Amino acid sequence: MIHNITDIPRRVRMNRRRFRAVTAAAVTLAAVAMFGSAGQVVAEPATAAAADFYLPPNPLPAGNSGDLIRSEPFRPLGGSPLAALVPAASATRIMYLSSDTVGAPVAVTGTILEPTATWSGSGPRPLVSYTFGTIGAGDNCAPSKLIADGITIDGAGTPMPNLYILDVVSLLARGITVVVTDYEGLGTPGAHTYLQPVPEAHAVLDATRAAIRFGAATPHAPVGIWGYSQGGSAAGGAAQLARSYAPDLNLAGTVVGAPPANVASTLSNLDGKALTDAIGFFLNGLLASHPEFTDAVTTMLNSTGIDFLHRTATECDVNALLHAYQPTSSLTVSGRPITDELQANSAIRAVLDSFNLGTPAPADPVLLAQNINDDVTPAADTYALENAWRGAGADVTVAHLDTPPLLPQLGAAGHAAGLLLDNPTAVQWLIDRFNH
Repeated sequence: MIHNITDIPRRVRMNRRRFRAVTAAAVTLAAVAMFGSAGQVVAEPATAAAADFYLPPNPLPAGNSGDLIRSEPFRPLGGSPLAALVPAASATRIMYLSSDTVGAPVAVTGTILEPTATWSGSGPRPLVSYTFGTIGAGDNCAPSKLIADGITIDGAGTPMPNLYILDVVSLLARGITVVVTDYEGLGTPGAHTYLQPVPEAHAVLDATRAAIRFGAATPHAPVGIWGYSQGGSAAGGAAQLARSYAPDLNLAGTVVGAPPANVASTLSNLDGKALTDAIGFFLNGLLASHPEFTDAVTTMLNSTGIDFLHRTATECDVNALLHAYQPTSSLTVSGRPITDELQANSAIRAVLDSFNLGTPAPADPVLLAQNINDDVTPAADTYALENAWRGAGADVTVAHLDTPPLLPQLGAAGHAAGLLLDNPTAVQWLIDRFNH
């Protein structure tokens, strides 16, 4: 069943006045997260014990996907006064078993946040598995570290703030328990499998299982999944695989915001814009999951391209923005864009195609949200995904986040606007699903 957000009386397209108000509020929150009080960094330095937490045991313990390996409590935002902005009764760092692209066991870390607020809806307190969007590829970009510290420092020495705290706080304030995966290779050893829906989906679904096994939610509590950008890819992949991979979860619905539904298309759209370095995040993840492509990829890159590959392996978004607007044609031997080079190799092209969302269709309701003026993930790809899921019988509600065009299409403003505008609609839609 397909629902258009404009057909539901309580949902309206975002007008310009509301857009300005939401943007102002979000900019204020982002400034607080980045600079703290009186211009001071919020976070306490990470302890050695916290760093050791991210090293998995070798060998991994026997068990099932979603089983806890270890856990420890922590204080959000380094225990600073700004921690009051995160209405969590408890915060727990977790490591749990998941599975990689080929189904081999892997350790993944994440965070469980239990709210101080009472759940006022029907039934047991729900659990939302929130999936962060693009934050980088280095271990210090891990969501659990950003939640714990407020700001982390990437491999280049550049500070990285938590850009997704607004969504997490919005859920906690409504009495909803939240679990956040770090994804494979963020925080833990190995490369991050960026924009690969299968390992991302496994990490999301297994984080949800881990939260339930930890006792943060009852086994039959309603579960929601919500993500934007890279998080939309992960949420979409989880929605597609939930029925087959995690039938034990009581999935009520999934919010898929601005997903990179067609990976090659998204990478091409990023090229030469604000977050060109995300192409490096993707390449490093591709070589980790498919090492057979190492020679093909490294020989297509010139010396500057090889440096690009190494630099992006440990950086977070802010440092990536310091290298914005470099076309990847300057990084290849041929002078062609990296995505064109990848697609010219039939084996690599087949793998790229396998990273696209579309099949199998989700078995549970989905809210698909997209800013029509998004300058990172093409709106046309999201609407093609809608048609694919709808054609397979999925229950899809579409939220058209219709904002005014924001400056030239530089690869930042239109995408960020969608993240801000997605929040109130996503939260209410999930609550409606939990009360259904």
